[in-house]
Amino acid sequence: MTEGPPPSGAISSDEPSDEFKFRVVLLGEATVGKTSLVRRFTENSFDEEYKQTIGTTFASKDVSVTDKEGETRQIRLIIWDMGGQTTYRELRRQFMKGSAGAIIVYDVTRPESFMAMNNWFESFRETCPNAAVVVAANKVDLLDNRIVPVEPGLMLRDWFQADYYETSAKTGEAVTDVFAKIAMLVLRQSRAQKESSEM
Repeated sequence: MTEGPPPSGAISSDEPSDEFKFRVVLLGEATVGKTSLVRRFTENSFDEEYKQTIGTTFASKDVSVTDKEGETRQIRLIIWDMGGQTTYRELRRQFMKGSAGAIIVYDVTRPESFMAMNNWFESFRETCPNAAVVVAANKVDLLDNRIVPVEPGLMLRDWFQADYYETSAKTGEAVTDVFAKIAMLVLRQSRAQKESSEM
């Protein structure tokens, strides 16, 4: 994963065009596993040792998405992983701007990370009022330590009008599903906006 903004430069022919490149941000309290989710998705790896994300890092990966016409599109997700510490609040707000979607993460073993979800959602909505949102209840592999059950997560899903997944960066459970879903949502939204602007 790389720190700072993505490099600009020539786009090779096998890359998705700009029309199919979307910025997605990962939000949530510190230590909920945002970086681990990104690493599992982009590198299929998991690091047991916690390393605090300083500021913002990013990674990218291409995802195949079938649009509503039945065509398969290569979508490039530019995934911004934002440090959850309050000291980065203003930095996060700047990096949220222009995002097509957000994956908001909490840790099922830490109720306080669940209680903070509304703040993250509201903060994102203020900056990106129409962007797609997916909720990830992470660390579901820690069955003996789980404190936040499924039902509150489903309440969040309904409240945020967002898709909800139970994930484990450690085992890989549902991680690909989360990113595939956000890719599909941001593509649909982008096409709908384009169609409405052409009318």
